[in-house]
Amino acid sequence: MTAPHAATTDPALLREDLLDRLAASDEEGAVALALDALDAGLDAESVLLDVVAAAQREVGERWAAGTWTVVQEHVATHISERVVAAVARHRPAGPPTGIGRIAVACLDGEWHALPARLLAEVLARHGWEVTFLGSSVPAGQLAVHLHETGPDVVAISSSLPSRLPAARRMVEACRASGTPILAGGAAFGPEGEWAGAVGADGWAPDARAAAALLAGTIRRPDEGRVDDASREEQALLHTRRGELVAGLARRVRAGHGADPLADEQLADDLGHLVDFLAAAVYVDDPGLLARFLRWVGTVAVPGGLSRAEAGLAVTDLAERLADSPRTVALLRSEPVQEACSGEVPA
Repeated sequence: MTAPHAATTDPALLREDLLDRLAASDEEGAVALALDALDAGLDAESVLLDVVAAAQREVGERWAAGTWTVVQEHVATHISERVVAAVARHRPAGPPTGIGRIAVACLDGEWHALPARLLAEVLARHGWEVTFLGSSVPAGQLAVHLHETGPDVVAISSSLPSRLPAARRMVEACRASGTPILAGGAAFGPEGEWAGAVGADGWAPDARAAAALLAGTIRRPDEGRVDDASREEQALLHTRRGELVAGLARRVRAGHGADPLADEQLADDLGHLVDFLAAAVYVDDPGLLARFLRWVGTVAVPGGLSRAEAGLAVTDLAERLADSPRTVALLRSEPVQEACSGEVPA
Protein backbone atom coordinates (compact mmCIF):
# COMPACT_ATOMS: atom_id res chain seq x y z
CA MET A 1 0.00 0.00 0.00
CA THR A 2 1.31 3.45 -0.90
CA ALA A 3 2.37 5.49 2.12
CA PRO A 4 0.41 8.72 2.58
CA HIS A 5 2.24 11.99 2.06
CA ALA A 6 1.41 15.65 2.53
CA ALA A 7 0.70 17.54 -0.68
CA THR A 8 3.33 20.13 -1.55
CA THR A 9 3.93 22.48 -4.45
CA ASP A 10 7.70 22.70 -4.00
CA PRO A 11 9.15 21.16 -7.20
CA ALA A 12 12.47 20.30 -5.54
CA LEU A 13 10.78 18.33 -2.76
CA LEU A 14 8.43 16.68 -5.22
CA ARG A 15 11.34 15.66 -7.44
CA GLU A 16 13.11 13.97 -4.53
CA ASP A 17 9.90 12.26 -3.46
CA LEU A 18 9.29 11.08 -7.03
CA LEU A 19 12.84 9.72 -7.24
CA ASP A 20 12.24 7.69 -4.10
CA ARG A 21 9.07 6.25 -5.62
CA LEU A 22 10.81 5.50 -8.91
CA ALA A 23 13.57 3.73 -6.99
CA ALA A 24 10.93 1.67 -5.19
CA SER A 25 9.07 0.90 -8.47
CA ASP A 26 6.03 2.50 -6.87
CA GLU A 27 3.87 3.49 -9.85
CA GLU A 28 0.75 4.12 -7.79
CA GLY A 29 2.63 6.41 -5.42
CA ALA A 30 4.35 8.28 -8.25
CA VAL A 31 1.05 8.99 -10.00
CA ALA A 32 -0.64 10.03 -6.74
CA LEU A 33 2.23 12.40 -5.94
CA ALA A 34 1.86 14.20 -9.27
CA LEU A 35 -1.92 14.46 -9.11
CA ASP A 36 -1.83 15.69 -5.52
CA ALA A 37 0.64 18.41 -6.57
CA LEU A 38 -1.76 19.49 -9.33
CA ASP A 39 -4.67 19.59 -6.90
CA ALA A 40 -2.55 21.59 -4.45
CA GLY A 41 -2.06 24.28 -7.09
CA LEU A 42 1.16 23.47 -8.94
CA ASP A 43 0.70 24.07 -12.65
CA ALA A 44 0.91 21.12 -15.02
CA GLU A 45 3.97 22.42 -16.90
CA SER A 46 5.95 22.60 -13.68
CA VAL A 47 4.87 19.08 -12.70
CA LEU A 48 5.94 17.79 -16.11
CA LEU A 49 9.27 19.62 -16.39
CA ASP A 50 10.43 20.56 -12.89
CA VAL A 51 9.33 17.30 -11.29
CA VAL A 52 9.02 14.46 -13.82
CA ALA A 53 11.67 15.55 -16.33
CA ALA A 54 14.06 16.64 -13.56
CA ALA A 55 13.67 13.30 -11.77
CA GLN A 56 14.17 11.44 -15.04
CA ARG A 57 17.43 13.31 -15.67
CA GLU A 58 18.66 12.08 -12.30
CA VAL A 59 17.60 8.54 -13.26
CA GLY A 60 19.74 8.84 -16.39
CA GLU A 61 22.69 10.14 -14.37
CA ARG A 62 22.41 7.25 -11.94
CA TRP A 63 22.36 4.79 -14.83
CA ALA A 64 25.34 6.51 -16.49
CA ALA A 65 27.25 6.38 -13.21
CA GLY A 66 26.56 2.67 -12.84
CA THR A 67 24.59 3.05 -9.59
CA TRP A 68 21.37 1.98 -11.32
CA THR A 69 21.00 -0.95 -13.67
CA VAL A 70 19.41 -0.83 -17.11
CA VAL A 71 16.41 -2.65 -15.64
CA GLN A 72 15.96 -0.01 -12.93
CA GLU A 73 16.23 2.74 -15.54
CA HIS A 74 13.63 1.06 -17.75
CA VAL A 75 11.19 0.60 -14.86
CA ALA A 76 11.63 4.23 -13.78
CA THR A 77 11.08 5.47 -17.34
CA HIS A 78 7.93 3.38 -17.68
CA ILE A 79 6.56 4.84 -14.44
CA SER A 80 7.46 8.38 -15.54
CA GLU A 81 5.55 7.80 -18.78
CA ARG A 82 2.52 6.68 -16.78
CA VAL A 83 2.82 9.81 -14.63
CA VAL A 84 2.86 12.03 -17.73
CA ALA A 85 -0.23 10.27 -19.07
CA ALA A 86 -2.01 10.72 -15.72
CA VAL A 87 -1.17 14.44 -15.63
CA ALA A 88 -2.48 14.83 -19.19
CA ARG A 89 -5.78 13.19 -18.20
CA HIS A 90 -6.12 15.06 -14.91
CA ARG A 91 -5.27 18.48 -16.35
CA PRO A 92 -5.80 18.25 -20.11
CA ALA A 93 -4.42 20.97 -22.34
CA GLY A 94 -6.89 23.47 -23.70
CA PRO A 95 -7.82 23.64 -27.38
CA PRO A 96 -5.22 24.93 -29.86
CA THR A 97 -5.09 28.71 -30.04
CA GLY A 98 -4.04 28.92 -33.68
CA ILE A 99 -0.38 29.59 -32.90
CA GLY A 100 0.63 26.77 -35.24
CA ARG A 101 0.78 23.04 -35.93
CA ILE A 102 3.76 20.88 -35.01
CA ALA A 103 4.70 17.22 -35.47
CA VAL A 104 6.93 15.69 -32.77
CA ALA A 105 8.94 12.55 -33.56
CA CYS A 106 11.90 10.54 -32.34
CA LEU A 107 14.67 9.60 -34.75
CA ASP A 108 14.61 6.20 -36.40
CA GLY A 109 16.24 3.89 -33.84
CA GLU A 110 15.55 6.24 -30.91
CA TRP A 111 13.33 4.40 -28.43
CA HIS A 112 13.53 6.91 -25.56
CA ALA A 113 10.29 8.74 -26.30
CA LEU A 114 9.71 10.41 -22.92
CA PRO A 115 11.49 13.72 -23.75
CA ALA A 116 9.52 14.01 -26.99
CA ARG A 117 6.28 13.18 -25.17
CA LEU A 118 7.03 15.90 -22.61
CA LEU A 119 7.67 18.36 -25.43
CA ALA A 120 4.35 17.46 -27.04
CA GLU A 121 2.45 17.94 -23.78
CA VAL A 122 4.09 21.28 -23.01
CA LEU A 123 3.60 22.70 -26.51
CA ALA A 124 -0.08 21.72 -26.39
CA ARG A 125 -0.36 23.81 -23.23
CA HIS A 126 1.18 26.73 -25.10
CA GLY A 127 -1.59 26.57 -27.68
CA TRP A 128 0.06 24.45 -30.38
CA GLU A 129 -1.84 21.82 -32.31
CA VAL A 130 0.46 18.85 -31.69
CA THR A 131 0.77 15.50 -33.41
CA PHE A 132 2.97 13.16 -31.37
CA LEU A 133 4.38 10.47 -33.66
CA GLY A 134 6.20 8.45 -30.99
CA SER A 135 9.51 6.63 -30.91
CA SER A 136 11.71 5.43 -33.79
CA VAL A 137 10.00 7.07 -36.73
CA PRO A 138 11.58 6.11 -40.09
CA ALA A 139 12.81 9.15 -42.01
CA GLY A 140 10.86 8.31 -45.14
CA GLN A 141 7.62 7.82 -43.22
CA LEU A 142 8.08 11.16 -41.47
CA ALA A 143 8.65 12.87 -44.80
CA VAL A 144 5.42 11.36 -46.16
CA HIS A 145 3.54 12.54 -43.06
CA LEU A 146 4.83 16.09 -43.52
CA HIS A 147 3.78 16.14 -47.17
CA GLU A 148 0.32 14.81 -46.33
CA THR A 149 -0.44 16.95 -43.28
CA GLY A 150 1.68 20.10 -43.78
CA PRO A 151 2.56 21.11 -40.20
CA ASP A 152 4.26 24.44 -39.60
CA VAL A 153 7.20 22.84 -37.76
CA VAL A 154 8.58 19.36 -37.10
CA ALA A 155 10.51 18.60 -33.91
CA ILE A 156 12.93 15.67 -33.83
CA SER A 157 14.31 14.17 -30.63
CA SER A 158 17.25 11.90 -29.87
CA SER A 159 19.34 11.10 -26.81
CA LEU A 160 22.53 9.57 -28.27
CA PRO A 161 25.12 11.47 -30.35
CA SER A 162 25.85 8.22 -32.19
CA ARG A 163 22.51 8.83 -33.95
CA LEU A 164 23.68 12.07 -35.61
CA PRO A 165 24.06 10.51 -39.09
CA ALA A 166 20.50 9.23 -38.74
CA ALA A 167 19.43 12.74 -37.76
CA ARG A 168 20.99 14.10 -40.94
CA ARG A 169 19.11 11.52 -43.01
CA MET A 170 15.87 12.51 -41.35
CA VAL A 171 16.52 16.21 -41.92
CA GLU A 172 17.32 15.58 -45.58
CA ALA A 173 14.17 13.48 -46.00
CA CYS A 174 12.04 16.23 -44.49
CA ARG A 175 13.72 19.15 -46.25
CA ALA A 176 11.77 18.70 -49.49
CA SER A 177 8.55 19.55 -47.65
CA GLY A 178 9.95 22.94 -46.69
CA THR A 179 9.01 22.35 -43.05
CA PRO A 180 11.34 24.02 -40.48
CA ILE A 181 13.05 21.42 -38.28
CA LEU A 182 13.63 21.87 -34.55
CA ALA A 183 16.14 19.50 -32.92
CA GLY A 184 16.22 18.56 -29.25
CA GLY A 185 17.85 16.07 -26.94
CA ALA A 186 21.34 15.17 -25.77
CA ALA A 187 22.25 13.75 -29.20
CA PHE A 188 22.83 17.27 -30.49
CA GLY A 189 25.43 18.23 -27.89
CA PRO A 190 25.28 19.95 -24.48
CA GLU A 191 24.87 23.33 -26.17
CA GLY A 192 23.27 22.10 -29.39
CA GLU A 193 26.60 22.41 -31.19
CA TRP A 194 25.85 19.51 -33.55
CA ALA A 195 22.34 20.60 -34.54
CA GLY A 196 23.64 22.78 -37.34
CA ALA A 197 25.85 19.98 -38.62
CA VAL A 198 22.79 17.86 -39.39
CA GLY A 199 20.94 20.77 -40.99
CA ALA A 200 18.39 21.57 -38.28
CA ASP A 201 16.81 25.02 -38.33
CA GLY A 202 16.88 25.37 -34.57
CA TRP A 203 17.76 23.62 -31.31
CA ALA A 204 16.36 23.73 -27.79
CA PRO A 205 17.71 22.00 -24.67
CA ASP A 206 14.28 21.26 -23.20
CA ALA A 207 10.56 21.67 -23.72
CA ARG A 208 10.31 25.04 -21.99
CA ALA A 209 13.10 26.47 -24.13
CA ALA A 210 11.49 24.96 -27.24
CA ALA A 211 8.21 26.71 -26.48
CA ALA A 212 10.03 30.02 -26.05
CA LEU A 213 12.01 29.51 -29.26
CA LEU A 214 8.92 28.62 -31.25
CA ALA A 215 7.15 31.70 -29.94
CA GLY A 216 9.77 33.73 -31.81
CA THR A 217 11.64 33.04 -35.01
CA ILE A 218 13.55 29.81 -35.50
CA ARG A 219 17.07 30.68 -36.57
CA ARG A 220 19.33 28.09 -38.07
CA PRO A 221 22.44 27.18 -36.00
CA ASP A 222 25.88 27.37 -37.57
CA GLU A 223 25.94 24.87 -40.40
CA GLY A 224 28.90 22.95 -39.00
CA ARG A 225 31.53 21.07 -40.94
CA VAL A 226 29.86 18.04 -42.48
CA ASP A 227 31.53 17.70 -45.88
CA ASP A 228 32.05 14.91 -48.40
CA ALA A 229 35.14 13.56 -46.63
CA SER A 230 33.28 13.32 -43.31
CA ARG A 231 30.34 11.57 -44.94
CA GLU A 232 32.56 9.10 -46.77
CA GLU A 233 34.63 8.14 -43.72
CA GLN A 234 31.52 7.86 -41.53
CA ALA A 235 29.91 5.61 -44.16
CA LEU A 236 33.05 3.45 -44.26
CA LEU A 237 32.94 3.00 -40.48
CA HIS A 238 29.29 2.02 -40.72
CA THR A 239 30.05 -0.53 -43.45
CA ARG A 240 33.01 -2.04 -41.57
CA ARG A 241 31.36 -1.98 -38.13
CA GLY A 242 31.04 -5.77 -37.70
CA GLU A 243 34.58 -6.45 -38.88
CA LEU A 244 36.02 -3.71 -36.65
CA VAL A 245 34.16 -4.88 -33.55
CA ALA A 246 35.31 -8.48 -34.03
CA GLY A 247 38.92 -7.42 -34.55
CA LEU A 248 38.91 -5.09 -31.58
CA ALA A 249 37.45 -7.78 -29.31
CA ARG A 250 40.30 -10.13 -30.18
CA ARG A 251 42.86 -7.38 -29.59
CA VAL A 252 41.68 -6.00 -26.25
CA ARG A 253 40.99 -9.38 -24.60
CA ALA A 254 43.65 -11.58 -26.16
CA GLY A 255 44.38 -14.58 -23.95
CA HIS A 256 41.39 -14.13 -21.64
CA GLY A 257 39.24 -17.11 -20.73
CA ALA A 258 35.99 -17.72 -22.59
CA ASP A 259 32.97 -16.07 -20.98
CA PRO A 260 29.97 -15.73 -23.32
CA LEU A 261 28.28 -13.02 -21.22
CA ALA A 262 31.47 -10.96 -20.97
CA ASP A 263 32.09 -11.42 -24.70
CA GLU A 264 28.58 -10.17 -25.46
CA GLN A 265 28.96 -7.11 -23.23
CA LEU A 266 32.36 -6.31 -24.73
CA ALA A 267 31.02 -6.56 -28.27
CA ASP A 268 28.14 -4.28 -27.33
CA ASP A 269 30.49 -1.67 -25.84
CA LEU A 270 32.86 -1.85 -28.80
CA GLY A 271 29.91 -1.41 -31.15
CA HIS A 272 29.00 1.77 -29.30
CA LEU A 273 32.63 2.90 -29.54
CA VAL A 274 32.60 2.51 -33.32
CA ASP A 275 29.22 4.24 -33.54
CA PHE A 276 30.40 7.21 -31.49
CA LEU A 277 33.60 7.38 -33.53
CA ALA A 278 31.54 7.47 -36.73
CA ALA A 279 29.38 10.29 -35.36
CA ALA A 280 32.46 12.23 -34.21
CA VAL A 281 33.98 11.88 -37.68
CA TYR A 282 30.68 12.95 -39.21
CA VAL A 283 30.60 16.28 -37.34
CA ASP A 284 34.42 16.52 -37.18
CA ASP A 285 34.46 16.91 -33.40
CA PRO A 286 36.83 14.80 -31.27
CA GLY A 287 35.02 16.02 -28.17
CA LEU A 288 32.05 13.82 -29.05
CA LEU A 289 34.17 10.65 -28.89
CA ALA A 290 36.10 11.94 -25.87
CA ARG A 291 32.86 12.30 -23.90
CA PHE A 292 31.97 8.69 -24.63
CA LEU A 293 35.43 7.47 -23.61
CA ARG A 294 35.31 9.42 -20.34
CA TRP A 295 31.92 7.87 -19.62
CA VAL A 296 33.33 4.38 -20.27
CA GLY A 297 35.98 5.10 -17.65
CA THR A 298 33.39 5.90 -14.98
CA VAL A 299 31.08 2.91 -15.37
CA ALA A 300 31.80 -0.55 -13.99
CA VAL A 301 29.66 -3.00 -15.95
CA PRO A 302 30.50 -6.71 -15.54
CA GLY A 303 32.35 -7.77 -18.66
CA GLY A 304 32.22 -4.24 -20.07
CA LEU A 305 34.94 -2.20 -21.70
CA SER A 306 37.47 -0.76 -19.24
CA ARG A 307 39.35 2.51 -19.70
CA ALA A 308 42.58 0.63 -20.45
CA GLU A 309 40.81 -1.54 -23.02
CA ALA A 310 39.24 1.56 -24.58
CA GLY A 311 42.73 2.99 -25.00
CA LEU A 312 43.88 -0.20 -26.71
CA ALA A 313 40.83 -0.10 -28.97
CA VAL A 314 41.52 3.52 -29.97
CA THR A 315 45.13 2.65 -30.83
CA ASP A 316 44.05 -0.39 -32.80
CA LEU A 317 41.41 1.58 -34.71
CA ALA A 318 43.99 4.16 -35.73
CA GLU A 319 46.12 1.35 -37.17
CA ARG A 320 43.23 -0.44 -38.91
CA LEU A 321 41.84 2.74 -40.44
CA ALA A 322 45.07 4.15 -41.84
CA ASP A 323 43.32 4.79 -45.16
CA SER A 324 40.89 7.22 -43.46
CA PRO A 325 43.00 10.28 -42.59
CA ARG A 326 40.26 12.29 -40.88
CA THR A 327 39.35 9.33 -38.67
CA VAL A 328 42.97 8.68 -37.72
CA ALA A 329 43.56 12.35 -36.90
CA LEU A 330 40.51 12.34 -34.64
CA LEU A 331 41.59 9.15 -32.86
CA ARG A 332 45.04 10.67 -32.22
CA SER A 333 43.70 14.07 -31.18
CA GLU A 334 44.48 15.50 -27.78
CA PRO A 335 40.90 15.29 -26.37
CA VAL A 336 40.61 11.60 -27.30
CA GLN A 337 44.05 10.71 -25.95
CA GLU A 338 43.33 12.56 -22.69
CA ALA A 339 40.04 10.70 -22.33
CA CYS A 340 41.81 7.37 -22.82
CA SER A 341 44.42 8.22 -20.21
CA GLY A 342 41.90 9.50 -17.72
CA GLU A 343 43.30 13.02 -17.72
CA VAL A 344 40.86 15.89 -17.35
CA PRO A 345 41.44 18.88 -19.65
CA ALA A 346 42.31 22.13 -17.86
